[in-house]
Amino acid sequence: MHVLNSLESVTKKHKVLFIDYDECLTGTLIQQVEEITNDKDVIIDYTYPTGLDDIRYIFFLIDEYRLDSLRWVESMLEKPTMVDSYVVIMTKEKPKQSLFQYLNHEMNGIISLDYFLNHGQRVMETLDEYNVFLEQSLHQDLVNDIHKKKMKDKPINRLVLREEEMELSLNSNEKRVLQHILDGHNNKKISELMYLAPSTVSTVISHLLKKLGANDRTDAMVNVIRRGWVDAVR
Repeated sequence: MHVLNSLESVTKKHKVLFIDYDECLTGTLIQQVEEITNDKDVIIDYTYPTGLDDIRYIFFLIDEYRLDSLRWVESMLEKPTMVDSYVVIMTKEKPKQSLFQYLNHEMNGIISLDYFLNHGQRVMETLDEYNVFLEQSLHQDLVNDIHKKKMKDKPINRLVLREEEMELSLNSNEKRVLQHILDGHNNKKISELMYLAPSTVSTVISHLLKKLGANDRTDAMVNVIRRGWVDAVR
């Protein structure tokens, strides 16, 4: 079996396509993938290729939970795929609960690269049999997420920032200000609560909006909620 960087000259069926946005697969990792998928042709590309034919498994691979990586995943999930293809989000690090939002798309699973390197055959066999595969570490998180959705009709008392889930590097002041924004406080109130000058609060918010790629405070709130970075306390 050989690794290709294009679809040319690949004729064998049940191909495995890795769309490697952050170029994670190099050297030894490619060799490991070859060993796991030794009865299939592997295609590694860095953008969405044209002329997909006989692709059985498609893995969208990202290195980090950056906003640009997540937006890229969204754009990939909106593209048409083969009818008989399985589409899976693959992360270099352990998958996070914030990826559950993509289960609403036409996709079949979420796994880490490390899990695939250790259990790749099992992953593909499960996809063939059940059309879905979710890494075991995410099972309890999914149960909790479903429970929260069942509670959605109850009034929300507060939105609490889930700092451990955030894929952005924020300093302590930025995290505290973001929480105060989620609490609905204006700049004056935030200044009083944090014992900071109003001009300092404005500067912190400006930096925060830039990191979030948001236009204003409301856009920032929508952004973090949509990314699954908050818990709704009811």
